[in-house]
Parts: sequence; structure tokens; C-alpha cells
Amino acid sequence: MSAVATELLLGEASSPAFAELLRPEPLPNGAEAEERFVCCGVSWLRYLELDQALGDDRPGPRFYYLDGDLEIMTTSTEHERVKKWIGGFLEIYFEEIGPDVVPRGQATMRLALKEAGAEPDESWCLGAEKEFPDLVLEIALTSGGVSKLEVYRRFKVTEVWLWRRDGLAVFALDPRKETYERVVRSRLLPKLDIGLLERSVAMGSWREARRVFRAAITAGS
Repeated sequence: MSAVATELLLGEASSPAFAELLRPEPLPNGAEAEERFVCCGVSWLRYLELDQALGDDRPGPRFYYLDGDLEIMTTSTEHERVKKWIGGFLEIYFEEIGPDVVPRGQATMRLALKEAGAEPDESWCLGAEKEFPDLVLEIALTSGGVSKLEVYRRFKVTEVWLWRRDGLAVFALDPRKETYERVVRSRLLPKLDIGLLERSVAMGSWREARRVFRAAITAGS
């Protein structure tokens, strides 16, 4: 494995100047984005061994695996902020409107026969506990890496939400074609105003954002 990948895994800075050249450009507001590194030709067994060697309870990095490609991702402060804020807004939505949910968080998902593995930012089972979540949230402030939609298609996740630099994109699984299509409104949470969620994430105050979001949700319920 390259020195850059080792730095991402172990947090070591053996070549800081080189690592700095590979750092993603900051977001328009100056905040840092995630860092992603993809290793090709990694066997399923090697992926599992690497994950075990670093520990199941590690704070980072996060792994995504697809057909021999292993994406290693470290998050940023902005990445974690957006994840926590959206997760909090959905908690309010579930409290006020429903449906009942089983939060799954970043629980690792794996399918050996389909050579797919993921550690989503947030995930939920709707109604009851299931082997794999119905709804997955991914924060993607940087582009690249393995295809998250293809990874989650193999788990038959009903909806995948991708938060990019320009807002939230909702992808719903078509069970007939077994492909994702981008939709304007969530099919799982049809009463949720995506625009409201995006505006709330953009607010400067966490407390005020939650207040505004809750007021809008309860007014429309």
C-alpha cells in the first residue's frame, strides 16, 4: 500500500508536502471536504483483514468496497456537521410525523457474494428492524471513489440520500429495473420538504435551525 494510503489509515505524516498536494480543494465557504483514496485489486479477504486490523470501533477511516476496489475515506468537520444536522432533522421528522424507525447509524453493511461493503453516514430501518436499512444518508463533499449507488443497489436499499456541495439528491430504487432514479420528493418520507431540509442545513445556528425545522414540520402536519 502506498505511503499516502498508509497516512490516511494510520494518521502518520511521513510525507506532509506530498500529502498536502493531494488534499481536496476547500469548499466555497472555506471548510474542508473529505479525503478519499481508492486502492484497486484488493481481495475480499484482504478487505476484511484490514478492517479487523484497524478495529470495529475505530473513529476512522471509513471503508467502502466494491468488486475489488477499496475506498478509504476520512471525514472533515463540515462533513460531520452536515451528517449530524440532517440526522437531527430526521429525528424531529420521525418524532412529529413518523413512521416509527430503527436507527442504524454507521453500522457496517457487507455482502460477500456480491463483493460489496459500506459504512454509511447514517441509516434507518422504517417500521421494524431489517438485515439492511431502508434509508441511507451519504455526505459527499468531494467527488470520486467507488459508486455508492451501485454499492447500495446490491443491498437493495430502498432510498439513498446523497448530500453534495449543492444540496441533497434523493435516489429511489426501482424494484422492477433494480436501478436508482433521482426523485424530487422522498417516496419513503413523502411529507418531508427537501427544500426545508436544505435551508435548515445552511443556517448558521444549530439551535435556530432545529427550531425552524420543527415549526415548519408541525405546521404542515
